[in-house]
Amino acid sequence: MELAAIVSRAGGALLSTLQHVRLPGVGQASVTDDPATAARRWRAVTVLKKPDQVGSAVSPPPPLDRFGDRLEVRILPAPADKGTELAARFRDTPSDDEIGELRAALREAKQRLETGEVLRVDPQPHGHREPTPQGTALEGMTEQAPKEGVL
Repeated sequence: MELAAIVSRAGGALLSTLQHVRLPGVGQASVTDDPATAARRWRAVTVLKKPDQVGSAVSPPPPLDRFGDRLEVRILPAPADKGTELAARFRDTPSDDEIGELRAALREAKQRLETGEVLRVDPQPHGHREPTPQGTALEGMTEQAPKEGVL
């Protein structure tokens, strides 16, 4: 296996591990639930749009629509008139990867609704650069970040 691929995977694995680190005096960085409990937990984003501009539970915005009837979707006014709460959860028991895909889909839906596009780190606008071990690890973390949370 190529060294760059190994380092990239290590970066993604490091981010995944850091998501579950216990911080003294703060608690755990991320909740680790068993699959059955995780399936029932709502995941939500707040969108700076009115509820009627976001969609409906029957016809959720892209990319949430690609999950079909596997998702339960909730679209409600956000507290304190701060936009709309777009929330979703699985009807069945998902895998860890599917939970990550749902989190990424919620973030992407928020970006599409608010800005009309999805911001991407790649391609690098400043041209070609030689890969380094640290840069390759960072690219692995960046690839994993939409499913696990922001860096």
